Amino acid sequence: MKPKTFSKGIPLQSDPITFWAILDFLRDPGLLFSIGVIFLVLMVSWFLKLGLEKELIFSTVRGFFQLVLVGFVLLWIFSLKNNLVTIFVLLGMILLAGGIARKRGQGIPHAFWIVAGSLMVSTSLTLGVLILGRSIEPTMIYLIPLGGMIIGNSMNGAGLTLNRLKAEMELRKDEVLVFLSLGASAHQAVQNILREVIKASLIPPVDTMKALGVIFIPGMMAGLIIAGKSPLFAVRYQIIVMFMLLASAAITNLLVVLLGYRQFFSSYAQLKNL
Repeated sequence: MKPKTFSKGIPLQSDPITFWAILDFLRDPGLLFSIGVIFLVLMVSWFLKLGLEKELIFSTVRGFFQLVLVGFVLLWIFSLKNNLVTIFVLLGMILLAGGIARKRGQGIPHAFWIVAGSLMVSTSLTLGVLILGRSIEPTMIYLIPLGGMIIGNSMNGAGLTLNRLKAEMELRKDEVLVFLSLGASAHQAVQNILREVIKASLIPPVDTMKALGVIFIPGMMAGLIIAGKSPLFAVRYQIIVMFMLLASAAITNLLVVLLGYRQFFSSYAQLKNL
């Protein structure tokens, strides 16, 4: 007879991870029927002959099981109640994010370490300020999800920033060479480019802040309300998250630009051919 260690098919943090817990989770009717909306997309693809059916099915199945796996892994991690595990999990996320974002800056030397180092600094600073200000508790239940949000959001910004920096340096190479020929330092020669790249990298998060609560209800706020929390409680955490994401994105992008532009110059301030 299977043990009843969970509620309504969803394991709780204190529940052991058992075969029956996993089976009941996967048999949740609400979860399974939500997949039905994907069939609408498949029908559109089939009707318009887009040829995306296989990719959609593969992506849906992969995403579904990846999230389920992450859920049960987090359930196991939270049961350990060890802050050292939190550090290793966040470090692993940062290294993976650095590898992904590096592809955007392909051709830029040390792109991986630039991104990984920037993410480590921005994540540490942002979470540190939130902990010191008592906005969040220094426990893995807060640090891992919020750290993951910071790293994921900043990773996207870092990748796009590297890509934009490389494109601008290639496009305005002659301008940089003119400044260098007039005796300008490497930083002086590219300061206009750096300013524009940083400004462009902050447009998406700033525009998102403008639309908060007016055009859309953000994910964390909606999730907490659906979970039965007070709207004001949900608003509190959403404000913390949005400010956190904006600050971490700004710090990451700034560090990526300041460390990244140096890779285009030699130690003698000569422009390299990357």
